[in-house]
Amino acid sequence: MSEQGTGQAAAVTAATTDRGTIGYIHSIETMGLLDGPGIRTVIFLQGCPLRCAYCHNPDSQPLRSAAATEMTPAEVLALAERQRSYFGQEGGVTFSGGEPMLQGAFLYECLQLLREAGITTAVDTSGFGDPNWYRQVLPLVDTLLLDVKAFDPERFRDLIQGSFATWVNFADSLVENGFEGQVWIRHVMLPGWTDDEASMDRLVETVLPLGYLVDRIDVLPYHTMGIEKHAEMGRPYRLEGMPPMDETRAWELERYANRRFIERLAERREAGAASRVSAPRRKESEMNSIRENPYAADQDPTQSWLRDGIDLRKLPLVRHLSVADFETLTNELQMLRVRKGEVFFQSGDPADRLYIVAKGQFKIYRYTVDGREQILYIYNPGDFVGGLNLLTGHRYVYNGQALEDSLICTMSKDFFDRHCLDNPRILRQILDKSYDRIRWAEDLISRLSSANAGIKTAELILRFADRYGVQTPDGIRIELSLNREELGSYAGLSRETFTRKLGEFRELGYVDFSGNRVILVKDPDALMAYFEG
Repeated sequence: MSEQGTGQAAAVTAATTDRGTIGYIHSIETMGLLDGPGIRTVIFLQGCPLRCAYCHNPDSQPLRSAAATEMTPAEVLALAERQRSYFGQEGGVTFSGGEPMLQGAFLYECLQLLREAGITTAVDTSGFGDPNWYRQVLPLVDTLLLDVKAFDPERFRDLIQGSFATWVNFADSLVENGFEGQVWIRHVMLPGWTDDEASMDRLVETVLPLGYLVDRIDVLPYHTMGIEKHAEMGRPYRLEGMPPMDETRAWELERYANRRFIERLAERREAGAASRVSAPRRKESEMNSIRENPYAADQDPTQSWLRDGIDLRKLPLVRHLSVADFETLTNELQMLRVRKGEVFFQSGDPADRLYIVAKGQFKIYRYTVDGREQILYIYNPGDFVGGLNLLTGHRYVYNGQALEDSLICTMSKDFFDRHCLDNPRILRQILDKSYDRIRWAEDLISRLSSANAGIKTAELILRFADRYGVQTPDGIRIELSLNREELGSYAGLSRETFTRKLGEFRELGYVDFSGNRVILVKDPDALMAYFEG
């Protein structure tokens, strides 16, 4: 099973019977909350080549044990299907151990079936499995729980009787072997060994090469529950007399490690001369005062520019119209009162109207291939959508839905062609808005292409802070009409994942909440370090 002193796993041939490939299971935990995102079914596989001094399941180390249960991948899938209703959007199945990567063939077939069934997967590994299966297994893993036992060869060998070089080789080859998920780093903190900031700095430097694959660092306080099992098996317990790790101190150092990790990522990026380009702020031309409008109050005593309590002169797109064209607009402009949740145009609708937000807020969105809603953009008073559609004649390819009770001005294509098409200032605004949309879309693509929930959440919060945030003594206040599910959609995450990451950021002191719809950004620099921009 192992080469003594190295912990390098030998190849394990999967047993095959009339039932198919067989895996050896130590135990199964349902409704697990600590082994990956959400609620999970945790399957502990038998067999481990390491001999960790603090192992609390030494009976899981032999591959074959009289107490082990044999299961096929199909039986694992059936178990997961029975538990699926508890998983929600984020949960799924976690394979732990022992060392699950040791049973490569069985693990691969399980992951294949679960992926085909749409069930998310996690694998808890120390990086000491069967290398022959890494290239098949790793592309199927959504979350890798990567254990970091120690940070140097000598301590690694003494603590777990394994080779640090083997762990490093495994970590360095993740991308090469096709892994595209997120990594949760796990470290068991031993009092007197790694319970200080210097040790956390070493942990950070050890995992820093993984870069943006790392979504979080978890510190697991050492406990003494393994002593009894070692005694039952007649084995000496090498950490006899070591007290349990203080959980409060472990949590403090976990916060320190997470913060230090993203700081080091930022430092490494800056050292490499990477440049950050933030999302553009709203164009200054859109925020100009009423003085640019051809009408002043004392020039228009009839107040024809006032519609439904909205001063049309303040709408950025139309303030550059000539006096005559503006008078025509006030007669032809249609006002839509749209209730919260109402869809007022849909994908496939003809591009015969341009929509300008006079009051309220709306979103445009479309559906992904798996039927989930993906928000593309949010519009606030003064924003407009449809300019390029009118220019090109292309139908709308997304839906428009009010986020709150709103008042929408609509301009017909006929009016646009007669009065706006030859106006360079209006065309410039349409191009400016299109550029703004393109940059925002690029940010969206960046978020969606990353599997790292921390990056997606941090970037979205900062983009909102830049666009909609108000500086207050308590932090940057972001108040939106979006609920958590919609925010998750915007970030390319499920509601559960987005809410979990927000909660983690709050615990780390990066953000705070005021009610359900207000986010206070307390530490924008910490969030900025999560992504490259």
